[in-house]
Amino acid sequence: MNRKQARAAMRGKAKGPNLNDPRQAQAMLENLPIATLVAGINNSLDILQKRGIPISDWDQKKRELYRLKVFGGKVYFLAAELDRSEQKNE
Repeated sequence: MNRKQARAAMRGKAKGPNLNDPRQAQAMLENLPIATLVAGINNSLDILQKRGIPISDWDQKKRELYRLKVFGGKVYFLAAELDRSEQKNE
């Protein structure tokens, strides 16, 4: 933040996107770098996993999504095939 921006922020004149407005929030997200979007999705996945909510593959119900990764500018999802019978016995 430069001096002009700091002074404007102290005076309450700093204008940023209004994230309560869905259109402005969407526009902000569309301008984020891919790595930042992937990090946000991974944070959401972590929260869902902590709450015990699995995200299953539509075609292969035993596979569970647990992470997204960026390799060479492309986004890949990482999923594991979990054995639910072991988890029920524990």
